[in-house]
Amino acid sequence: MELHFQQDGSVRKVLLSDGEHLVGRSPSVAVCLPFPEISSIHASLRIMQERVFLKELGSTNGTEVCGKTMTRDGGEIEITGCARILFAGIPVDLVDSGSSSSIPKPTECTSQDEIDSITRLTLGSYTLDQEFSEVARAKIVEMLSSLFELIAADEAPGCLATPACEFISRWVSADRVVLLEDSGEGTPVEPSGSWTSDGGSTEDIRLSSTLVQRVVNDRTGVLLADIQAPNVGPSESMVAQRLCSVMAVPLFDNERVRGILYVDSRRKEVHYKQDDLQVVTATANAVAVKLRNLSMERELAMAARIQQAMLPAQLPDIPGHELLARLDMCRSVGGDLYHVIQRPNGRILMALGDVAGKGTPAALAMSATMVLLSTLAEIGGDVSAMLDLCHRKLFESLAPEQFLTLFLGELDFATGQLIYVNAGHELPIISRVDGTLELLPPGGPPVALIPEASWQCGEVQLLPGDLLAVFSDGIPEATLDADDFLGLEGVKEILGSRRMAPLPEISNAIGNLVSEFLKGSHSSDDVTLMLLRRTPDNEFSDH
Repeated sequence: MELHFQQDGSVRKVLLSDGEHLVGRSPSVAVCLPFPEISSIHASLRIMQERVFLKELGSTNGTEVCGKTMTRDGGEIEITGCARILFAGIPVDLVDSGSSSSIPKPTECTSQDEIDSITRLTLGSYTLDQEFSEVARAKIVEMLSSLFELIAADEAPGCLATPACEFISRWVSADRVVLLEDSGEGTPVEPSGSWTSDGGSTEDIRLSSTLVQRVVNDRTGVLLADIQAPNVGPSESMVAQRLCSVMAVPLFDNERVRGILYVDSRRKEVHYKQDDLQVVTATANAVAVKLRNLSMERELAMAARIQQAMLPAQLPDIPGHELLARLDMCRSVGGDLYHVIQRPNGRILMALGDVAGKGTPAALAMSATMVLLSTLAEIGGDVSAMLDLCHRKLFESLAPEQFLTLFLGELDFATGQLIYVNAGHELPIISRVDGTLELLPPGGPPVALIPEASWQCGEVQLLPGDLLAVFSDGIPEATLDADDFLGLEGVKEILGSRRMAPLPEISNAIGNLVSEFLKGSHSSDDVTLMLLRRTPDNEFSDH
């Protein structure tokens, strides 16, 4: 078997013999993928004659096969029917080095005669900004239902290309259809799927680089209508393939060209027309949009995994205290965060924040904040100094419109003393053991909002039985119509009446409160909640 991957614009190949091969970023492994996203030891491939088995080894950014994420506990799987693997989003293809049925790659033009032939043979072209002919429009309307089925099908990423080629064969007379995709803007196109009328190989297809460049660079479909006509003078490669008519159109996703859809026929009675070119172009456009959406879904899924991995995998055990945290994102990725870290001085750092905005920009800012908090927790300084450093670094790096609210507290679990700073965040609530509720006052503006900012530290004593709730504005500002908001009354009632209930019960009650207010609709904002209770049997000590 051969393993192929793209690096620096060219295809790298690794020959794999029978046996087990480690895959990772480390130079010492058998399959070294030198990309920062790849873990040092990422996965293992086991080759047994013509069978391939893959195992995920607990990598940071994950492994996908046909869009399905592998887990470390999932064991070894056999790869069948789909040879494309994503290691941390890096596409890798497995190719049988002895097979004659692999899809060929475009070849370079070897002569000026080839360039002249392509130019001379181009008897038609079409771009999506032109209008469809009446004949093409009628055929497109006729095939819309089945085209919708193709695009709406729950195909895994990497497995759409061959069905798309087969779909084209149903609407255009063809002997062979090949779909070629790039692996990112600026990278060369590579075959990803094919169909042939006789089920045979597409190995002898040779795409001229001139043809490829014209389709990709000019975003134009090309029609070579009657290649074998004696007065046309076809290129040598096309004569060798006994081609009679050819079409090549761009996979344009309305933003960029992602690849090429190629169709040809060796039958003398088939002469493609402008109407055929328009039908194939319209289909390629729909397929390209689907491919873009699949790519975005993969990227979002990876971003979600990375973001989830940045949150504490397990909250630390705090002597004499109970702790619970939850984060419910309204999208795949978001801007809410929480962190709980034991500092070198033995105290516990608690953080809960909310980045302004939603989606990927907020997620990136959230990630930067998490890294800063983890780093700052390791060095000396009180929470006020930490917040000041965090503010200065984020103000320098975030976009002008970005900022975040942040509650930062340091708990001395031996005494129950909590020193905190509230930077524009929702006011935390303490449900006291005597039944009273106390709101912790704000200490200053949000982080990274204005260049010069300062914050006032607060200090509070948690007595045995006291319950602290810190939360994001996704709870009090839950709304259906932007006029009526949930507010805090229901939250206060739960914290007061269920102060001594198990923390999961309190968390679920608040989560249900939000869901019931939204009447089953999805929240428009992330919902984050942290609960800390000093256990009743934790007698106050002053050491």
